[in-house]
Amino acid sequence: MKNLTKIVLTTAALLGSATVALGQAAPSWSLAASIDAQSDYRFRGISQSNKKLVPQGAINLTGPDGWYIGTWASKINWDLAGKNDNPSIEWDIYAGKHFDLGGTDLNVEAYEYAYPDASQPVGSKDASFFEGIFTLSHTFGPLALDAVYAFSPEFSLGGGTGHYLEGQGIFTVNDWLTVSANVGHQWVENAPSDYTHADIGATASWKGVSFDARYVTTDIGAANCAGFWMGTKNACSGGFVGTIGYTITLAP
Repeated sequence: MKNLTKIVLTTAALLGSATVALGQAAPSWSLAASIDAQSDYRFRGISQSNKKLVPQGAINLTGPDGWYIGTWASKINWDLAGKNDNPSIEWDIYAGKHFDLGGTDLNVEAYEYAYPDASQPVGSKDASFFEGIFTLSHTFGPLALDAVYAFSPEFSLGGGTGHYLEGQGIFTVNDWLTVSANVGHQWVENAPSDYTHADIGATASWKGVSFDARYVTTDIGAANCAGFWMGTKNACSGGFVGTIGYTITLAP
């Protein structure tokens, strides 16, 4: 679900760097920020917050020639090693570049998922992990389609190599409403099995304020959810997620 925040935030930054009058040069840099409240933070279908309301925030700097860098943070609760609210925060750092492939956008991104206060048994693998993410995007009138591939050389908590594929469609109904659907599949080397997740919902926005409502689900059973993917067995079951956020362009 963090993808929604990043899409809104990056779009705001790009719009902020657009020309304000015919013939006026666009600024080289643009800075945008967002704050959100999410009823259940889901990452690739799995609850990261024990299905509780969490605050989130992000800041994104967009530069010339498609370059960008940013950071995103959220309250979380994995109940790691039976310790409630452990870790309690996710702090991500990312950077990338957009390439124009004849009307199709290629986004190449380096993404670090960090859990600075994760408390684990001595000798256990680190919770933090890195991914290289590659996204192809194309717009057909009101319909935008994305295809995503992500690779991790060492997934969280010693999971081994990770591969991820995702497809997303966003349909613009009017100037304040979009509907979207997403399907993804995650492979992790040491997982008991790979899994599929999906979501569908709608986003309404007005003057920087957005509200998103959607249904999210996975095909992970309760035993595998608690045994490998998350510390609680109900984190992988389906549910509705609501997000309210505010995005502002800080500069120029």
